[in-house]
Amino acid sequence: MALKAALLAEQKAEVEQKNQQIEHARRALEEKAAELALTSRYKSEFLANMSHELRTPLNSILILGQQLAENHETNLNPRQVEFAKTIHAAGTDLLHLISDILDLSKIESGTVTVDSEDLSFEHLRENLGRGFRHEAERRHLEFSLDIEPELGTALHTDPKRLQQILKNLLSNAFKFTEQGSVRLRARKVSSGWSEGHDVLDHAQTVVAFEVTDTGIGISPEKQKIVFEAFQQADAGTSRKFGGTGLGLAISREIAGLLGGELRLHSTVGEGSTFILYLPLNYVGADRAHSARAAQAMAQTSSTQEPPVRVLEHALERVADDRDLLAPGEPILMVVEDDARYASVLRDHGRSQGFRVLVANTGTEALRLVRDYKPTAISLDIVLPDMLGWTVLARLK
Repeated sequence: MALKAALLAEQKAEVEQKNQQIEHARRALEEKAAELALTSRYKSEFLANMSHELRTPLNSILILGQQLAENHETNLNPRQVEFAKTIHAAGTDLLHLISDILDLSKIESGTVTVDSEDLSFEHLRENLGRGFRHEAERRHLEFSLDIEPELGTALHTDPKRLQQILKNLLSNAFKFTEQGSVRLRARKVSSGWSEGHDVLDHAQTVVAFEVTDTGIGISPEKQKIVFEAFQQADAGTSRKFGGTGLGLAISREIAGLLGGELRLHSTVGEGSTFILYLPLNYVGADRAHSARAAQAMAQTSSTQEPPVRVLEHALERVADDRDLLAPGEPILMVVEDDARYASVLRDHGRSQGFRVLVANTGTEALRLVRDYKPTAISLDIVLPDMLGWTVLARLK
């Protein structure tokens, strides 16, 4: 009896010691989560400030390059004029990149505001037609803008942000289409978006803006990453088409801010259709923000054990193994907000025999820990870099 009591006491002591270790690890993770949140905000602010600082000298370069290219005093030879045009074109491309980085950093830092007002469909049609009809004629492509009458005369949203998305989608469609057509169609729909979308599911009317082309199409594996920053359907060293790879990432985030969602259907060699789902009437920032979280969580849900909910960060989602987890498997959690670097760490973890969970933020990491309820957490490594932290933790 005394031996049994001693064993029980020893086991109780071991359990208490393990609980203390878990609590210590969780506190350490919470501290790192706070640091991650702070450095993430600093990074976004740094990018925004840097973008503004770069624009000032770049605008001077653009103005002077244009003046040289116009050669009003006719003191430049044709070759020098061509050089000036090249400088201006390169500067314009760089300005677009800076603007995209600024947009993305503002979205990440939560400083983007939505200015909603009524926008007539006729005005939208005129603006888009004016911007792309000449390109269609130059490229000998069919171009049509079809807005169904049942939508009424106007929608209530942020006109600037909506047109930013549609112009980006149309620009991409023309870029990747050498023959055939580019079409935009706006129609009233009752389905098509992710199940459980907080705003679209409750909107009285949902409009779908469909941009369809007959271009090169996008392969299934590229469709999974095409909305991530700096990712492109036409990638690699033999790229034929230019671009920064930021446009679709920004468009997806703006769609979320407007209470909507951006989806893609594509077949290689046949073309692509990007569909922007939006409420006919913008519902406000709080509800739209909830929609972005619901959109991120609605992609898939796991019925396997352990019960890990899908808690993706709304900005970028790196596919991980949370839907494949089985009891007893070794798990590595990666906390990193750079999608490309997180993907490298994920693949490395898999090569070492781990199932890998990827969290974009410290908050998401804490939620995963609370959902998974590990018996032990081992902070393998915490890597500081210039603008943030990378955390690798083993869960048992």
